[in-house]
Amino acid sequence: MDSEIKKGNQVLSEQEYEALAFQKAREVVLALANTISALKIFPSHHASAVHFRQDFISKLKAYLDQFQKLELEIGEFAFYCQGKPVYQDEISSKSLPFFFYKDGLRVLALYQGMDEQEIGEFLELVRSESAKPAEESDLVNALWLKDLANVQYYAPEEFIENRILEERAESLNKKGLQIIPQELAGRTVEIKVDPEKIFSGKLELRPEEKQALETFEDQELPDLPETWQQTLSLDEGEPESQPENEVVTPERPKAAGDLADRVDLSPEEMEFLNRLVERNRHLSPEEEFLNLMMEILALEKDPQQYQVNLDILRDFYQESIKAGRFEIPILLDKKIRELKELVAGDQPEKLPGLEAFAASCSSLQILDEIRKLVDQKIEFNYLALFDYLNQFGQRALPFLGELYEKIDHPEFREKVRNLVRSKLLENPALASIFIDDQKPALTAAVIELMKELSCPKIIPQFSNFLTIADAGLKIKAIEALGTFQDEMANRILLGFMNDRHPEVRLKATESLKYLGDASRLSQLIREAGSRAFRQKPFEEKKALFEFLGRSRNPEAFNFLRRMYLKKSWLPVATELRLCALAGLEANRSPEAVELLRRGEKFLNRRVREASSQALARLTGGR
Repeated sequence: MDSEIKKGNQVLSEQEYEALAFQKAREVVLALANTISALKIFPSHHASAVHFRQDFISKLKAYLDQFQKLELEIGEFAFYCQGKPVYQDEISSKSLPFFFYKDGLRVLALYQGMDEQEIGEFLELVRSESAKPAEESDLVNALWLKDLANVQYYAPEEFIENRILEERAESLNKKGLQIIPQELAGRTVEIKVDPEKIFSGKLELRPEEKQALETFEDQELPDLPETWQQTLSLDEGEPESQPENEVVTPERPKAAGDLADRVDLSPEEMEFLNRLVERNRHLSPEEEFLNLMMEILALEKDPQQYQVNLDILRDFYQESIKAGRFEIPILLDKKIRELKELVAGDQPEKLPGLEAFAASCSSLQILDEIRKLVDQKIEFNYLALFDYLNQFGQRALPFLGELYEKIDHPEFREKVRNLVRSKLLENPALASIFIDDQKPALTAAVIELMKELSCPKIIPQFSNFLTIADAGLKIKAIEALGTFQDEMANRILLGFMNDRHPEVRLKATESLKYLGDASRLSQLIREAGSRAFRQKPFEEKKALFEFLGRSRNPEAFNFLRRMYLKKSWLPVATELRLCALAGLEANRSPEAVELLRRGEKFLNRRVREASSQALARLTGGR
């Protein structure tokens, strides 16, 4: 490289050029990490996912245009460029470098020439592989199968060989076998046991043990009477025994040390105390442990030991999540909140540690562990899982939507639906989080909720269905949209009338309602008279003409009249006349009936017979 590089009107030295390349590479890699994270959380059409994807594409293309190649060395928890780290993440459950590294990838190079489609394919490949369980994903194999033109990578053969050996060893371990060490291979090991000597031998004692044995004196314990339980007393001043048949009367004076003199409880307090004791007898070992740890944290004075105890609790929290014991973190979160209130007054120095603990436990990185449990079809308490995730608030909504699709548990799904309903009432715009044709069960449930809400503010959210691919979900959305008496609903239905699926266009046309918007009606009349409209399927044309008839609008009636009376033997013209006939039948006015009577005398047999049938339906055969 020359000592000076010219970029635009700016001249950079070699060191400045490398520094600029390094800084730009860091921005690109950070954008990649953010994009993959967003694609895991949001649907592909969501605004946040689209924003992150476009940001990464623009930054990568700008980098490649300026520097021709982005070459990254891959470490276990970091990406390196020019031998220096450009991105680090040491939490393996979510670390993007670790995801690349674990499959053997050591160098990744992206070259100038990558267009938006190829970059999108690269992102989707990384997203789809990272969404799989760790034991099923294989990024190197996926890159090899995809064979992207401007992407090169390096994975050493030794890594693949070692991984094969590890998988073989793991397979043998599952069968209770082990790989025999090389030095023992081929050798025969004989083991002989003499049954007569199994119980032979002697016990060797240390000197201190011998001394303790020699000084031991056997002491006889006194015999206890049968009434020994009655001789025990809580106080020294009480008599040692009491006749078994003695009855204590109310007039008997109380002993000086009687318990009633020292404890004065009302009946309500005694009942509460009894319930508390009874509940304590049924505490689980985990709750007992948490209660003990809370007491230790409240009393601990040494800051270092205090932090150690918090770390122990954090490990216990995470292990409970991995085991699917969600009732434990729910209880722990509650106790941490109570402890914060307890120490806020007289031990405020403990609050930062508790705040840090709460922040780490509410991190969305924990969701990766829950996703593994669900993907592995491990049975656990799904209602406790919902209660746990509900603590995260709105941040957990996309993840709850993901679990709704994966967990076919009626009570869990009902709880999710109720939560979504309440959130939509607060903010209808949240509907976009749940609308995804990759989650048909969730999306169908959201459509029903949007229909139930019957709120004008929810209507604009139906426009999210215009961009999904699933025709069945679009038809469900149109049916729900058709229940609204609102001009906004009509505008969205007009959007569905341009869909690529004929059945979607037909359902949208059938769902139109005339609510007095004459300008929009005029627009539809012009479209119905256009050449392009004649190429549409008959049922779709008929549905639009019926809408024009139902509008009872004079302009629409005149249009139907012209089309009905138009004389032509061409098949297209006959179809339009039959559609206009359907519109006149839907109009049901005396003028429409009179036109249909004239149609009974038309020379065109199809139109003549259809007119007679329409009149019979309108007049009841009279």
